[in-house]
Amino acid sequence: MKPIETVAIVGFGSLGAMYAGCFGRAMGAEGVFVVADEARTATYRAEPTVFNGEVIQATYLTYDEAAARAAEKPFDVVLFAVKYGALAEAMEQSAPLVGPDTAVISVLNGVTSEEVLSQRFGWDRVLLCVAQQMDSRKVGATVTAGCVGVMALGVHDVSDAAQQENLARVTAWLTAIDQPFIVPDDIQHQLWGKLICNVGVNQACAVYDCCFSGIHAPGEAREAMIAAMSEVAAVARAVGVGLTDDDVAYWLDIIDHLNPEGLPSLRQDVLARRPTEVELFSGTINRLGREHGVPTPANERFYAAIKAIEAAY
Repeated sequence: MKPIETVAIVGFGSLGAMYAGCFGRAMGAEGVFVVADEARTATYRAEPTVFNGEVIQATYLTYDEAAARAAEKPFDVVLFAVKYGALAEAMEQSAPLVGPDTAVISVLNGVTSEEVLSQRFGWDRVLLCVAQQMDSRKVGATVTAGCVGVMALGVHDVSDAAQQENLARVTAWLTAIDQPFIVPDDIQHQLWGKLICNVGVNQACAVYDCCFSGIHAPGEAREAMIAAMSEVAAVARAVGVGLTDDDVAYWLDIIDHLNPEGLPSLRQDVLARRPTEVELFSGTINRLGREHGVPTPANERFYAAIKAIEAAY
């Protein structure tokens, strides 16, 4: 099994930069490559990004430069950390980076990005992944994280030997660089569990104009968050993923231990007047709820409120 020596990161927001910082500490700039368009690459080169007080050890490449490098030696891992709305374009621009043995990992929110990537690259390359329990934030060229969380990893088909070999290679790499990860028995349960968290905290903080402290305290924001989370569990059961009230309680406990001054990604998008990922959250739950006859009133209210916020930009 060939060891992983190079990783290309596509998407350099708070999460992509956090992973670049973590990987760079262990692998150095010769092993970690941040890939972007020409304008962004020029910006990253001009002002080095700092993660938790240290300059990130990474090499910044344009898509064309990365493709030229990959033509001689494909990257061992391509990690996607873009917003969902940018995934299709980033996927096509990154296609030359992916070789026969490249592992493809998505740390995007929601439960749909891996399916999209698998249609382009195949399940032999694409792992199921959910990044959880981190609290990264990026302001300009400065990224901070009190907790880098863990990657939960798995495969689409546990009986497929090629997929299992891909997973084993990635987990060996993460072990070697001391990057926290878990391999849960039921990765779909884990993916949907994280969706419980995201649907709750992202939307509540955006709509109620607050950081995590605003949903830690009893009140309307917290009640709306919990209602939306419970609807995720109900929809999950309808599509065959066995989430229960215990899962809601588990993620609520994690939420209650987040940095009170922290901000989830959707709230950061609203503050920066960027398009949000509401379609991944209440958009997904409302659509599946309609398909399976599960009422989702809390998520319908969140969806309408966030769309109104975006319209007011």
